[in-house]
Amino acid sequence: MNLNASARALEEEGSMSWFRASTNDLDRHGTIVEPRGIDTTNFRTNPVFMWGHDAYGDGSPPDLENVLGRVVDYRTSDEAFDIGVEWAEHDRAVMARDLVRAGFLSAVSVGFIPDADGMTTRSVDGSEVPVYQRTELVEVSLVPVPSNPNAVALMRSLRMPVFSNPSPSLEDADSEGLRDATRTLLELERIRLALRSTS
Repeated sequence: MNLNASARALEEEGSMSWFRASTNDLDRHGTIVEPRGIDTTNFRTNPVFMWGHDAYGDGSPPDLENVLGRVVDYRTSDEAFDIGVEWAEHDRAVMARDLVRAGFLSAVSVGFIPDADGMTTRSVDGSEVPVYQRTELVEVSLVPVPSNPNAVALMRSLRMPVFSNPSPSLEDADSEGLRDATRTLLELERIRLALRSTS
């Protein structure tokens, strides 16, 4: 998918962020998701970018404020699946965007449905690991810790990608507000996960 005029304008004005959403590396679940096999056909009609995979709710409808934006562009190669995200304008999305730009949050994770007929295995360090060769993309989420450690924010110019990993410390942060926002988001995620585990 080529960078269209709308996505180009968003990138130039700085209201779009790029993320490496998936790679063909072994993830923390002990599986591999092949980027070329990620089917975006249905995702294109509802390209949601969520907070913490809250696209499904916990038995009740998900919080609308957990819709942080939408995916407006993507690039697929043998090695990676990259997405361009347009941020929403509500408070939580603006907070998340600022935390990403400041380097406090950078990880993303894909929510997908595997094709049972598209499973195989691959030898990695002497062990056979499951490989998802075909998956249906359902959503992409900003998360505190990703399953795939290489699924992180990218700085991308119109000419070439540049990996960004500023990793500033809390002590070096320019804004007390950003430090507070980081703590708030992480505490909200902790509470959400605790509530889900007890339901």
